[in-house]
Amino acid sequence: MPPRVLSLRTELLLNTALIAATALALAVASVVVLYGVFDSRQGAIYISVLVAADVCVLVGYVAYQVERKILRPLRDAMTAAEAIAAGDLARRLPAGNTVEMSNLAESINRMTDTLLEDRTQLVRAEKMASVGRLASGVAHEIGNPLGAINGYTHLLRAAVPADSKDAEEALTGIDREASRIDRIVRGLLDYARARPRTPGPVDLNDTARTVVELLTTQGLLKHIDLELSPAAEATHVSGDRHDLEQVLVNLLLNAVDAMDGRGSLSLIIRRTTRSEMMAGGRRSDGPEPKQHHPATPRALRWLDAGGGEEVAMVAVTDSGPGIPEEDFDKVFEPFYTTKDPGKGTGLGLAIVARAIENFGGTIWVSRSREGGAAFRILLPVAPARPRNSLKRVRISDERLALT
Repeated sequence: MPPRVLSLRTELLLNTALIAATALALAVASVVVLYGVFDSRQGAIYISVLVAADVCVLVGYVAYQVERKILRPLRDAMTAAEAIAAGDLARRLPAGNTVEMSNLAESINRMTDTLLEDRTQLVRAEKMASVGRLASGVAHEIGNPLGAINGYTHLLRAAVPADSKDAEEALTGIDREASRIDRIVRGLLDYARARPRTPGPVDLNDTARTVVELLTTQGLLKHIDLELSPAAEATHVSGDRHDLEQVLVNLLLNAVDAMDGRGSLSLIIRRTTRSEMMAGGRRSDGPEPKQHHPATPRALRWLDAGGGEEVAMVAVTDSGPGIPEEDFDKVFEPFYTTKDPGKGTGLGLAIVARAIENFGGTIWVSRSREGGAAFRILLPVAPARPRNSLKRVRISDERLALT
């Protein structure tokens, strides 16, 4: 438990009262002890000198306390503020030794974190604008030639003899690579283009079961030991169900790819509160133990911002090689990928992060207990709606290929 810090006013009053009481006691003791030693004239001079000495000691002590408790922390805060204004956003002010100085340091550090987050968001917005301009140009310049290539490929396939294996393999390769180019172009458009939002209550448990059933049916989880732990009660969030399905598909398939198709994978959903997440605790009905890797500063600011006490947490963890800690923030940037060249576009997690923001939530990554990656999503809980009013959206194979 951290030591209790007094307020500046209280500490100055206590220290001043202590030194004043000590000086007064010393003066009284001196007068009593030396009362009969000096005559009246010498006694008056002695008392005057003693009072002057006491005043000098008192003023010196007060000056020392003002320097230590006020002026020095203020100079440190001013130096830190100037460094931050010069662009050193890694600068942090240590906690002060009084309540007021501790509050000042906390405010400056929180302001710096906000500036850092705003700069990150600004860079991301600039990237999105650049990607949008690039996507619109690429879609126009590549789309038409790509359509012509596909058309010529089908014509050639119809003209090639059935027993010509080399020609058939070449045409299959052209189809495959043309489809990959098409997926990249559509991925750029999906990331950069603002889609019309149709928010509504979405059942997290039902959506997770649908996604797991879909991937299982397609054989993508054949060698995966999957643990699906839905929330103990119906948990609804506000957003587009298709977007949420795509988020879970991207996260699960990325985990499968990281494990080379074999390993253990967990999809855990539970309801919690902002205060519990801030404290790093757990609910008694939740299957996931207390977090070994607490929320990032950005997620903590999201929790501190409010907007409803209850939140839903979705955790996707795997037993793969994990992600280096220095890359935890980079994985959500466009075109960042840990996959081999030709196996990923680097847009999957960027699309995931944007979809979560559209839900009004936040996402971060850390290392899982198994040593792999752990993606955690926080979403504000929305009022429930009868299940028969929810529109079920099936994810097509074409969309799955985007990851």
